[in-house]
Amino acid sequence: MKAFLIFINTFVLSQTALAKMPLNELDSLKQIVIAARVAINDPGNPAIKKCNIKTEGLEEKLQHAKDNAKKSWSKQTVGKTDIALLSKAIHNCSSRLTCEVYDSFITSVKVAPEIEQQVEPLKIVLDKNLMDLKPDAYKAALKTVKNPCALLKAISK
Repeated sequence: MKAFLIFINTFVLSQTALAKMPLNELDSLKQIVIAARVAINDPGNPAIKKCNIKTEGLEEKLQHAKDNAKKSWSKQTVGKTDIALLSKAIHNCSSRLTCEVYDSFITSVKVAPEIEQQVEPLKIVLDKNLMDLKPDAYKAALKTVKNPCALLKAISK
């Protein structure tokens, strides 16, 4: 019986547990989004030109990278412990250029029923922030991306 309880706790409950925000994954996708947005919006940018990549079809490849992240996040549930961090992240996403990332995250994760009413207004803020983002913001942030050429080549495969 004890072994059965350990099995349940380890394998079953861990799959349904409320997830913590996957900050490393979110930041990795942010780096990809910034590099790809600059390459899409300004293929003549010197930092992009030196990467020697084809920018045609890059929008679809970026979407594919976001879809892969969404698959991973779809197994997670945002709960009460995540709402404060998620709210802060969404309200500050424009300045951090993470709006696309949080859009992918919030549209893929499960939301615990007790916080659904708190998440809906965040989606509205996120939509507004996404519409307000300008291509020049990504260009300015490209210098913060570590090895943008490697990221672009990885998603271009």
